[in-house]
Amino acid sequence: MIRNIYIAALMVVSVLLTGCEPEEPRGPKEVKQMTLIYAINNNNLSADLVANESQMLEAMGNVDPDVYKLLVYKYTDDGPGLYEVSNDKGRRTFSLIRRYDKSELSIDPKRVSDVLSYALEEYPGVESNLFFWGHGNGWVNPNKYSNTVVSNLVKADGNGVKLSVEMPELYGFGGEYVDETKRKTDYVDLDLLAGAIPEGMFDMIWFDCCYMSSIEVAYQFRNKCNTFVAYPTEIMAEGLPYNLVIPKIVGIAPDRRAAAKALYDYYTGKASPDPVTVAVMDMGKIEDVAAAAGEIFGLGSARPSVADMQNYSRFYSTPYYDFGQYLREYAEANVSVAGKEKVEALVMALNDALSEFVVYSAASDEDFNYPYAKPILKENFSGISIHSYMGVNSAREDFYRKLDWYTATWGKLQ
Repeated sequence: MIRNIYIAALMVVSVLLTGCEPEEPRGPKEVKQMTLIYAINNNNLSADLVANESQMLEAMGNVDPDVYKLLVYKYTDDGPGLYEVSNDKGRRTFSLIRRYDKSELSIDPKRVSDVLSYALEEYPGVESNLFFWGHGNGWVNPNKYSNTVVSNLVKADGNGVKLSVEMPELYGFGGEYVDETKRKTDYVDLDLLAGAIPEGMFDMIWFDCCYMSSIEVAYQFRNKCNTFVAYPTEIMAEGLPYNLVIPKIVGIAPDRRAAAKALYDYYTGKASPDPVTVAVMDMGKIEDVAAAAGEIFGLGSARPSVADMQNYSRFYSTPYYDFGQYLREYAEANVSVAGKEKVEALVMALNDALSEFVVYSAASDEDFNYPYAKPILKENFSGISIHSYMGVNSAREDFYRKLDWYTATWGKLQ
């Protein structure tokens, strides 16, 4: 009897307390952040996006998707579409919010512009992040390298004869199948991709694909975001561990350095560690780097030897040398003309500018070079790469002269 009275009293108190609580806000919630992942998955990476999407849903499990929007543009059997993470009775899922025509490739600058503009207009004035997901080859354009036969990439056979291997065409970003045969892929030139992105609208742009941490790429995107994240080498096909990275990007206190470290720790922490590199850049500091580089290029015309320079590319026709090492050795190569004192001063200015620009960088002990993994020497790792511009007349150098980095550095010396 006493127990029944006690329970009844508790029920009364509970009702009274409940009645005093404020009601749950009704109507649409205020969106505080928008993150868009623009995926080129109509290629040999399609299964990897499926795995990444599961990680994204896991990461959003403790986040209100109505307040912190996570959008994914991708290709399915029904064609390309824009999806958002939504709450379905407590379970996170992807919901289609806009369908796009199959006739236009996802690497078409117009399609990129349309998708980005729609997302930004739907959630105006909020902090916005952009991930590019797919294949990447840095600054290189499609003008027009046919498949290149490259030797020295595979071990010699049993008779000591070097084998050769046919490598794919080199482009900028994408790697999208162009038709149903799936025999050919297409990419988008770096300058056209950058031109499709509105200026000053994204707080962060992160390239989750190979080779995009080059000074040429970063400088082309200098007005597109505040923070730029990319990899100077290749990345494993699985890409980012989104379940570990998204929680450090989506929310009230994004920490891009911690997100990049989560990527590094994931790959190097495996029982059999995989190669990985990453760099986080403060785009507000990139002009100081360009100015320092321009001063060094202006010292003289002597080029440094690249024979033993740290090269992040396995495409021998397009090496990507470490930016810091290349600039320092370029300066040293011209010391007889410029004088030791001036060279030392300019190298110090470069190092200072670079330390302000690259706010976080990390690299595994070895990279992806084939047939043998080569060590990444930490004293020569700056987190970004550079092309050794030779000033010759060729399709590749002609395209290089179209890039903003050339205009800001080499172009001023002409």
